[in-house]
Amino acid sequence: MENAFISTEDFLQDDSFLRYCMGVSEEDTRHWEDWIRENPDRQVPFEQARKIFDAINGQQGQLHAAVGQFRLLLREHVANTTAQAPAALTPPARGQQRRLYWWSAAAVLVLVAATGWYQYSRYREQQHFTAARPAHDVLPGTTKAMLTLADGTSVPLDSAGSSQFEEKDGTRISKGQGSLVYDHSGNTEEKILFNTLATPRGGEYQITLPDGSRVWLNAASSLRFPTRFAGNDRTVYLNGEAYFEISPNAQQPFHVQLSDNQITVLGTSFNVMNYADENNITTTLVTGKVMVSRPDGQQAVLAPSQQAVITKGQNRITVSEADVDKTIAWKTGMFEFEDDNLPAIMRQIARWYDVEVVYNGNIPDQHYSGSIRKTSTLSQALRILQTAGIQYSITNKTITIKSF
Repeated sequence: MENAFISTEDFLQDDSFLRYCMGVSEEDTRHWEDWIRENPDRQVPFEQARKIFDAINGQQGQLHAAVGQFRLLLREHVANTTAQAPAALTPPARGQQRRLYWWSAAAVLVLVAATGWYQYSRYREQQHFTAARPAHDVLPGTTKAMLTLADGTSVPLDSAGSSQFEEKDGTRISKGQGSLVYDHSGNTEEKILFNTLATPRGGEYQITLPDGSRVWLNAASSLRFPTRFAGNDRTVYLNGEAYFEISPNAQQPFHVQLSDNQITVLGTSFNVMNYADENNITTTLVTGKVMVSRPDGQQAVLAPSQQAVITKGQNRITVSEADVDKTIAWKTGMFEFEDDNLPAIMRQIARWYDVEVVYNGNIPDQHYSGSIRKTSTLSQALRILQTAGIQYSITNKTITIKSF
């Protein structure tokens, strides 16, 4: 594997890499995230391949005619490798919820790159792609965060490259491309120190905790955690949204503290959304088992693909079946919507692009389904919204949704 991917073309000819770029396969996303961490010397062609994919993605309108002949080839290719993935939002038809599926010209172009499109796309990228982007477009979020050490020192994590530093208790902290890894083997202190990892609006980050558990932190979120787990449990504190993959340890249960509510884990993967501007605190179980607890003693144990919802201001936990793919789509590079109202969609977009959203007149009460790639610029994302009849204007970093 390490010797097979030398040039940009090598990546663009690989089906697994294309699915990773499309954001339709969690398995491929995990594979390539791990691969690039293990092969940092291939960072340049890896990123070039992704940029070519994203640049072509932004040109689907201009290049539509040139790729029409490849649509059948794409349909066959995607049908053999992935489930169909929606690429536009659609409002419901009268009396029913419907979803429009269409094949992105961007995916066609990347598929054809293996047979010579690469050179042409590079020319288009240099000569034409930049001109098609609005002069003041808002770029998508990136991997950036702020780490606050126990003594209050703030460490920006938005620069490229790798580095290593230590906490005062000897814990080694390794910074990679968009990730941190904690190693407490050199920790000799009895006192437990706490660090906080915080992402801004427009940022996301990954961290491997001292016990080997992995956490993906979404935009506008924070995680407070000890530099080593001691005692009878492992407790972290979350604001915002995160996806957890917990290292099993029956003798030391893992707890996620959400203000007054708590999630207890023995060994599992799950997603938690706990944003201040959302009405619900939502826990979605992917694998294993978790228990959600309220201060009044109310508890709910989840099985895989179940979701616990605590509505703020109400004293109950509601458990239902979950759409896991939709819930964790943010982790694999997508916004995924299923019968969501417009404010819920725009809150996600606002966090990722670090913009404000205002409504001119009544807020539309329709619900929408579809998906948007997180690598899209703001104008690209909003053009997809426009296909569903949503009208808007942008002034600086404020989006105004117009009545319709």
